[in-house]
Amino acid sequence: MKKTLITLCCFFVFPILQAPAITESEGFVPNVKKGEILEDKIITLDETIDGDTTTDVEFDDNDTWDFRLFAQKTFAQKKMLEFDNKYINEISGELRFQGITSFEEKKGNLNSTYPFDINAVVESKFLDNKYRFFTEYVFTRDVSELDNAFFGKFSNLYIERNFSTNHKIRVGVSRSPIGLEGSMSSFSLPFANRAQISREFGDAISTGISFIGNKGAFEYNLGGYTSTRFTQGFKDGAEFIGRIGIKPFYNQEGSYFRNLKFYAGADVGHRGENYGVYSAAMTYEYKKFLMNFEYAYADGSNGDYFDPRKRQGFFTTLGWNFTPKLQLLARYDYFDTNLEQSNNANHEYSIGINYFIFKQRLKFALNYVFSNNEKTNTNKNGIYFLTQFFI
Repeated sequence: MKKTLITLCCFFVFPILQAPAITESEGFVPNVKKGEILEDKIITLDETIDGDTTTDVEFDDNDTWDFRLFAQKTFAQKKMLEFDNKYINEISGELRFQGITSFEEKKGNLNSTYPFDINAVVESKFLDNKYRFFTEYVFTRDVSELDNAFFGKFSNLYIERNFSTNHKIRVGVSRSPIGLEGSMSSFSLPFANRAQISREFGDAISTGISFIGNKGAFEYNLGGYTSTRFTQGFKDGAEFIGRIGIKPFYNQEGSYFRNLKFYAGADVGHRGENYGVYSAAMTYEYKKFLMNFEYAYADGSNGDYFDPRKRQGFFTTLGWNFTPKLQLLARYDYFDTNLEQSNNANHEYSIGINYFIFKQRLKFALNYVFSNNEKTNTNKNGIYFLTQFFI
């Protein structure tokens, strides 16, 4: 299996790196319709992946078969049908794959695993692009403990109504906007795994209604949801999840702090007991430099399961983009699993390299993580190799 993975990686990476650029004089002219996915744009630390941000690229037909052209058509191009009427404007679909080869060493024992996700995505826009339907079905999710296995595999199943280019309402199933990484798809995370507060407090799929938008320096995502996770009904109670962001220097061209952004968030609800998660975060980018910071406190929490304990944690990430394709990251991650007891903190130190061949649509990553658990006084080393592609 390991030899097969290495062979596949070489098959995809090296021919693309070595293939010569295709120019107009060689008869190949890209026809950009809604945004160039190959554009030299830095991948930031707070980007998400959804139908709105997965842009499509169409290429002119070329009788000369070329591996680079084949790779672009396979990975960089969103598969879409367009219709010349006001009722159905477009329909698109794709399969998303992410596999993580992990090697973890603890107390002298080495464990190797290969978890992977295969997701099917279907998106459509209709009625003069005022409405949008988006669904994402996770074939590989373990739903053995859920009452309704079929609906438990949906990560997204919603309809949006756009009131303007900046404001919309969403009804249905989607990832909860709890914190920076908690609200991000696993396909857009900067590291192979979420930060600890994100996977404990914010790794949640919720059913409800939300209002999403931005105006000038402000952005918001505010909604009411059922506290029952993974589309299993409305039996446990209700919750409010809200997150707002502000860029205080957004209109100051040339300012060092133009891309400085602050967030505040809350997740308050009832699931057997009352719970509340409160967070504050910031992100910053300047030229090739990236960073973020997030702190969260929980008096009970409701990620993918309910936990009554008081807990808290924070993480900070620093990044440097050598090129738009090559990104180096470092992270410190602290999490206290029980504030009512002492010596319950877990520390994680991570280093990661991301290589974006076609942005998130074809990506490879290598992470090293060192963990220290105060309660058990044990250390763990982990190496993670990620392969991701959309077709």
